[in-house]
Amino acid sequence: MNKVFLLNNKRGFTLLELLMAISIFAMVMGIAFTSYNTSFIIIQDAGDSAKVYAKAKTVMERLMADLESLYIGNDFFFEGSSNEISGYRADDLKFTSTAFVRLHPTDASPGRLIIHYEVEEDADSESLLLYRSQHIATADDEAIKNSRLLLCNNLREVAFNYRNENGDDVETWTMETISEDAAPLPALISIRLRFNDTGEDEPGTLFESAISPPIAQYALSSKEEAEKAKEPKPNKDKNKDKSKDEKKDKDTK
Repeated sequence: MNKVFLLNNKRGFTLLELLMAISIFAMVMGIAFTSYNTSFIIIQDAGDSAKVYAKAKTVMERLMADLESLYIGNDFFFEGSSNEISGYRADDLKFTSTAFVRLHPTDASPGRLIIHYEVEEDADSESLLLYRSQHIATADDEAIKNSRLLLCNNLREVAFNYRNENGDDVETWTMETISEDAAPLPALISIRLRFNDTGEDEPGTLFESAISPPIAQYALSSKEEAEKAKEPKPNKDKNKDKSKDEKKDKDTK
């Protein structure tokens, strides 16, 4: 009888206790899920930012290498045009250089090359694509097309600015508009890349850099030396005779 009485008096959970336990469990799971989701978003954003930085680094390093190897010998040229796509700058840059990117193990450097950076619109993503091509001056259209490679995608803006020897910044640079007395190359080339990695109302991640090509500095110093050479030199004999006359007058007095 005692055993039966004890079994019948065992107390279970009430409905209120069960509801409280379920509520506490749901709250803990909600906090855990929110923390996990926030951490996942942060990791994903960090990964996307790293990809953007890697793309910008690749473009900047390639541009710097090409511009540092500018060629200004026979038949050289340097031309930059300012264009616009969807309200943003989408500039082209074309110049002669000795920089050569080996695309195949058997490729040999031809020496002087024409390097062309050009921008096109990507209709699928509504962003810009930056292409680079390298070819010799006598290359046909097929060879130029085959040398054209995609350097960077998902861009919103590609802009080049040029500073002349007088310190003025311009958006275009053509050999036809440069006077004979002016330096043939810009003293400073500014590069601006803006990525299409944010919403439409946000400007996008911006990268800026600038380079003063060594060959441009050499051309500018050569021009200054040539101008100095044209200046009339003082007549040393005349100054010497003048000094003698002044000394003679002094002795007479």
